[in-house]
Amino acid sequence: MFEFIAAKSGQNILLRDILIESKGHWGYSPEQLEIWRLNLNFKSEYILNNTVKLITKDSKVIGFYALVKGDVDMLDHFWLLPEAIGIGYGHLVFQQIIKECNLLGIRQFVIVSDADAEGFYLKQGAIRVAEVYSKPQKKMLPKLKFIVDEMIEPTQL
Repeated sequence: MFEFIAAKSGQNILLRDILIESKGHWGYSPEQLEIWRLNLNFKSEYILNNTVKLITKDSKVIGFYALVKGDVDMLDHFWLLPEAIGIGYGHLVFQQIIKECNLLGIRQFVIVSDADAEGFYLKQGAIRVAEVYSKPQKKMLPKLKFIVDEMIEPTQL
């Protein structure tokens, strides 16, 4: 069973490590992963001021997501550990993200996606609207938009 638990400000290292481990699944070099590990920091204010949820399956943390409300609402992070990728969990968690958007009054959001994850978001119904340059990755990344529809309560979460 999945649970979605609000992250606490003291869990910044856990969030960073999940992100790094997930990126490692997509073939980034060990050197690039180490640069991110040394420079990426989830500040307490970010965790407290946004919707940041740990994703657990059978009481084990398998990922997290972060929704940021602002002038442009954003799915700022959605990371699953490698053992949770490619087995259908992403789709189920994305349903929870949409449910969360409904609760927060978010009607659409943008996603700046790693190129490897773009196909996943397109399958969920996002559309590509632009590209943005990533300084850390030194390449263009897809910018997507997702329109939130009211959804039926997911039965498998």
